[in-house]
Amino acid sequence: MFEIKYEIGLNEQGRPCIELPVDYEQNPEDRFFTMEITRYILQDLLRRRTPDLDSDTVQQLDEAERLLGQLGDEMATLLYERMRTAAETTFIFGKKPSITVNSIEERDALPDKDILYDNMLFDRKEGLKVDIMTPMDGGGWHCDYYELVGGITNENWVKK
Repeated sequence: MFEIKYEIGLNEQGRPCIELPVDYEQNPEDRFFTMEITRYILQDLLRRRTPDLDSDTVQQLDEAERLLGQLGDEMATLLYERMRTAAETTFIFGKKPSITVNSIEERDALPDKDILYDNMLFDRKEGLKVDIMTPMDGGGWHCDYYELVGGITNENWVKK
């Protein structure tokens, strides 16, 4: 889960503004978030307020929303590839299970492609590892580890 920590401060003119921590590290996911949320706000404004706005304002808002949509699509493509690369790297070098689920049913429901887990995108393939964490009576957790061996269907999960 990503997180942006900020405060509302005042700029030199006394106008409220967003202040990020001095040690804030910009990352593409934060930029994607801000583009997408701004786009959603513009879409909502256009949907609800178009009758109250003049045609020039509506046109400018529409153009801004479409531009943010195009930029967001390009950023989404880059993030998608980054998430797939991160999963592949984890898969290749990982010594622990790649994905954690809560039940065998949840494990069996994993799709063939684009399994979103921990900001990464995995595919079902031989060697994919899953751990099933289930609560125990009296507290604590029990963990069973499974790996896909000899195929990618649910019949190919082997308990380790």
